[in-house]
Amino acid sequence: MFSSIRNFLQRHKRKFIVTGAVFGSLYLLMSYAQKRLREWQEKEAKKFFDMTRKKQHFESTERTCNQTILTLSKIVSESILGILNTEEIVQKLQDKSDNKLALWEQMKIMIFTRICVLVYALSILNVTLRVQLNIIGGYLYRDSMHEDEPLIDSDLQAKYLSLCHHFVGPGVEDLVRQIEKAVKRVVEPISLKKKITLQEIEQVFWSIQTILCTDTNNGDPVKKMVHYLVDHTEINEAKFETIVKETMDILESDEVTSVTMSAVSSNFSKVVDEVATLFASKWVPTKKNHLEVLEDHIVTNGALKLAGNADPFVDVNKVEMHFVKLLPVVNELITKNISNNIPDLITHNLTLNEKLKILGANVYEVFSNV
Repeated sequence: MFSSIRNFLQRHKRKFIVTGAVFGSLYLLMSYAQKRLREWQEKEAKKFFDMTRKKQHFESTERTCNQTILTLSKIVSESILGILNTEEIVQKLQDKSDNKLALWEQMKIMIFTRICVLVYALSILNVTLRVQLNIIGGYLYRDSMHEDEPLIDSDLQAKYLSLCHHFVGPGVEDLVRQIEKAVKRVVEPISLKKKITLQEIEQVFWSIQTILCTDTNNGDPVKKMVHYLVDHTEINEAKFETIVKETMDILESDEVTSVTMSAVSSNFSKVVDEVATLFASKWVPTKKNHLEVLEDHIVTNGALKLAGNADPFVDVNKVEMHFVKLLPVVNELITKNISNNIPDLITHNLTLNEKLKILGANVYEVFSNV
């Protein structure tokens, strides 16, 4: 019996060796594949964890950024309205001063300067803060991934963020002086008695923006963001110098300039929309004896409405207002303490601006890469 088994094994020895080698190889391959699969799963799990952690950190940075922007925008707006204070002029006009014409001329310059400075200052503030806070956010994320010496400590953070304090104070004053000159060139020739349309108001803002963009003496405010941020700062530390240079490179880039100009234009459009609402609300409908009744419709000033509808359609592009009558209501739109005053509308528009959000995300991504 044993000899027959031995003979059988000898006859099929090669087959057993080949079969064993095949099964052994399969076992080794399966073991290797399982090991690689576990490594891949662990790698993917770590990658997913890191992405989730990074996303949460970025979202936290964005919330901090928005809150900081809202707080500082309020301070900057109050600073601008304090420098360009129209209350004294309004009071003198109410007191029936002898030089009313000169006061109204001064008022029209100041009101348009206020609006333009708010648009530019809040746009510049939003962009610079968004860049700064996302640079810091990126560095802090990298620090959280390593136990080495931190790239940016609390003292350096405070020093870096204090750069914007110059803009809130002297920077805004510089901006007021520059923009006021541009406003005078455009607004001074407009007579107070002139009947003005919404399209002409829009043209005024566009002309002021064009003058500022092509200002060869003082420079375009958008391209001077670095000046407002770092030109008045003493840099005597290597790490601080590095982060400041990185910030300057970003703020001087064509992408940031383009995004900021887009934000400025968007804010002027928001202001024009609010002025359009004023035109519509201040429009005086045609008197009844000037209406032409045609069957069940009423035609007035070329606008058609149903007889049952009390509110006529108003084409704001055709409405005209005396310039002098427009000034007080626009001034009220700047200063009134409700949610849709011009400073709050501009700040809200900037907070929701998708291009600025993408800019912040791109800056964070660059500085958070390990």
